[in-house]
Amino acid sequence: MQDKCNKNDWFYYTRKVVQYLSFSIFIYLLLFLDPLTERDAPANIFLRMSPLSAIGAMMAAKAFILKYWPAFIVLLLTIPFGRFFCAWVCPLGTTIDITDRLFAGLRRKSQKNIYDGRRLKYYLLAFLLISLLFNKQCAGWFDPLSIATNVYSISIHPYVIQVVNGFFGYFSVIPVIGYFFALIQNFIHEILFAYHTPFFRAHGILLFVFVLLITFGMVFRRYWCRNICPMGAVLALFSDWSLFKRNVSSSCTNCGLCVENCGMGAIGSDGKGTKDGECILCMTCQKVCPENSITFSSRQPTEQRQAVDLSKRAFLFTGLTSALITPLLKLNYVKAANKGKASIIRPPGAMDEEKFLALCVRCGECMKVCKTNGLHPTLLEGGIEGLWTPKLIPRIGYCDYGCVLCTRVCPSGALTRLPLEEKREIALGKARIDHNRCIPWVGYSRLPELEKKWQDFNCGVCEEVCPVPTKAIHFNTYVDAQQREIRRPFVREDVCVGCGFCEKVCPVLGTSAIVVEGIQPQTRIKQQKDSFITNFFPETIGEWERVASPNIYEGKDKLYEYIDGGAEPYLSYSFIRVSNAEYLQNTDNVEQLKEAGERILIEIWEFGCPEDAFGVFSKDRTGVDIKLGNGSALFNNYLYLWNDIYFIKIEPRQGDVLAEEVTFIGKSLINLMPYKKVSLPDILSYLPQQNLVQESPIFFHKKIILDNIYISDSFIEENIFHLSEKTDAVIAEYRLATGTKSVKLMLIKYLDNETAKLAFDGVVKLWHSIGEKEFISGTIHTFKDKTSNYISCLLIKNILGITFLSTNRDNSEMLLKFIEEKL
Repeated sequence: MQDKCNKNDWFYYTRKVVQYLSFSIFIYLLLFLDPLTERDAPANIFLRMSPLSAIGAMMAAKAFILKYWPAFIVLLLTIPFGRFFCAWVCPLGTTIDITDRLFAGLRRKSQKNIYDGRRLKYYLLAFLLISLLFNKQCAGWFDPLSIATNVYSISIHPYVIQVVNGFFGYFSVIPVIGYFFALIQNFIHEILFAYHTPFFRAHGILLFVFVLLITFGMVFRRYWCRNICPMGAVLALFSDWSLFKRNVSSSCTNCGLCVENCGMGAIGSDGKGTKDGECILCMTCQKVCPENSITFSSRQPTEQRQAVDLSKRAFLFTGLTSALITPLLKLNYVKAANKGKASIIRPPGAMDEEKFLALCVRCGECMKVCKTNGLHPTLLEGGIEGLWTPKLIPRIGYCDYGCVLCTRVCPSGALTRLPLEEKREIALGKARIDHNRCIPWVGYSRLPELEKKWQDFNCGVCEEVCPVPTKAIHFNTYVDAQQREIRRPFVREDVCVGCGFCEKVCPVLGTSAIVVEGIQPQTRIKQQKDSFITNFFPETIGEWERVASPNIYEGKDKLYEYIDGGAEPYLSYSFIRVSNAEYLQNTDNVEQLKEAGERILIEIWEFGCPEDAFGVFSKDRTGVDIKLGNGSALFNNYLYLWNDIYFIKIEPRQGDVLAEEVTFIGKSLINLMPYKKVSLPDILSYLPQQNLVQESPIFFHKKIILDNIYISDSFIEENIFHLSEKTDAVIAEYRLATGTKSVKLMLIKYLDNETAKLAFDGVVKLWHSIGEKEFISGTIHTFKDKTSNYISCLLIKNILGITFLSTNRDNSEMLLKFIEEKL
């Protein structure tokens, strides 16, 4: 008997292990949805296991959707194993099991006077299927996997992060112990993938629905699974041929333990009968049976089968109700109140609105994976049928120009999977400027007043952040008699992609002065590459003629093709693309021109922000500034330019090209680009200007740039400075006395004080190991190495300053004292 009992226990505990392992995988996939999706891993596998969503999406699309192959595997396994999914895999079922245990005491005292007839889920399933015949997708609202995904990603995960940040943030500022609390907080951020605190509108509504759902556990265990879950109804219909039906032998003593412990209430009061389609193979009854009377086999005695009474009249009533209610789902009060205008910006790749609403299963995965937290659930602005579908709210977060994660993670095909290049050509909407709120336009309207007393009304933030290579926002510039300007922005709708970045950063309080209005269907803008070539690589520049169409190398892989072995330094900045073209100087003899004519190569590098374009310019430049663009350097007949997000390199390839000629070409290219006034990276403002070697500062983020700069006789193997894409760093040369070696000063700005402290400790530890002497002067640590050079370091909040290669201790520390005074 003991062996048999142990065997029964083994089945039960195997189920428990599988259940909690499945739940752990579900949580892991949700937490790390972003990096997994970037690697194209199947992070949405649980959503694709839902037969309910699969049936709904395919009926809506009127086509077979291959992405739902896991759902068909679940259905096929349901035939031999019954309704196993609910107890072994379903994350919502596991969640309800956990919360039901909390209500055990209250459940014993409850009156159990609410509905428990098991029929409702079948009628709800019928309603959903009939609605789909009218092309109305309601299945996602009731799909347990969509509900679980929404609850954990939109409500619970953000709440947990808020609590963690509040608790550890409070204690992290306390001296001594604060450092350890900050370390713990960073560790929790790592395991929760919580580098920023997400926020979603209507999270409270979702939480209320979830709490309501689990509070039924005060009366009946797994109330959702018993009576409401339409996916449970689908699985119940397929489980009729199960090879694992519950059988009770004659040794049963009617003790009632199985009835009391059955979470589904699937067992009749006598302990022998089992309701059809209700057993979920949790194995609890088999475990608790003291007589080992319960087994599972393909045959079940007829007297032990208890059919669920499904009324034909009720099904007819359900059909009529569906026919009456479904048209009401199209009601849209918000749209009607706005006279047919209700601008909803859908995620990139969204199908036409009607098809999108039919295919979207309201799972919330696209909202969770959005890098800028810009996607949020739609409420009634999309009508009842659009409830909980995703929409972009630019004032909260924009659509990242370099991101396609939402198109990858969609399980139903409501969002078409897009390659990055194609996504950049899709317009989600169009930006509109409100002249009554836009700062430069308001200033222009007050022109008579300004002529008497001038004020600067220029802004241009929207143009600055526009990610479109040729800029979708340009300026109409008014210049008065005294050469004072008002640059009024306007939108080029032909290239605007409606990403909402401009609306996000608009400094006007309240409603932005530039607002993106969604368009359906989403349209394709003018080809970016064609526009880029036309604007920046004209066929002729003065007497110079383009040899062939420009080459464009976009993204990491293409850059490796272009400069294999030298791509990493450029990739340490926010590289987007590099384009090049050769130009020949015009002569009458074309053959002579090709053989011996003057030839130049123009390279235009594009980066994600002006600071990174400056970083590459500062790294590569050599020569003197000729006051062109935002920055320039001319060395013989080589010209390096920085203009906004572009780094331009012009170099001779053939013949005797003069410096005046490359300068002319450089000016021509700058004139072709949108007007832009940008400032140097903020970290450069901390550099002392006295004795600074002009054009020496190099701005960078990662260690690979520092590896190519001489700062010590000992090569620094490890990343002791904790440099990453999130750090801003600059290194510059100073000549503190005539005839002496230059001293190098490096400043690094970190995101937080804790990382800066780790870097400072690492620097001190390294020079303890390679230096001969240490001197401490206030907050400055100075080391003398074996070559009699001095290295000094200073930490102030999140900024680390270090001097290298000084032959004099006072000089080494003097620069850092200037920094200390500034900060």
